[in-house]
Amino acid sequence: MKADIEKLKERFVNANSEKEIEMIDKEMKALADKDIDRFSEGMLECIKETNKEADEILLRDKLESVLPFISVSALVKTYFKKSPQWFYHRLNGSIVNGKPARFNDDELKILSNALVDIGKKISQAAAFVF
Repeated sequence: MKADIEKLKERFVNANSEKEIEMIDKEMKALADKDIDRFSEGMLECIKETNKEADEILLRDKLESVLPFISVSALVKTYFKKSPQWFYHRLNGSIVNGKPARFNDDELKILSNALVDIGKKISQAAAFVF
């Protein structure tokens, strides 16, 4: 069911006319009528994936303003014990081993803590300037 919903979602995103959107809407209603429980589960999974993708885009946007001012190489080596390529693969959602690379929850916590730590170090350094 989820695969059917994803196909309809893709068609909706690429729809060029109101008529096409109406057809997709009818197909979506037919899927729901066929098995409302499986349809609901499939929709929920799709929504969760969409939200995760949106979060990743927001993360990239937020980090875009910060990363030019810090050494990504040092950040990744110090806090993750990984390579900068590993970090950028996850940040950009690059395809690795056939699927998009993503930060897991633990890695996001490490990244958040790392940025807080770096921020403190910058604040401490700024205090010594004057």
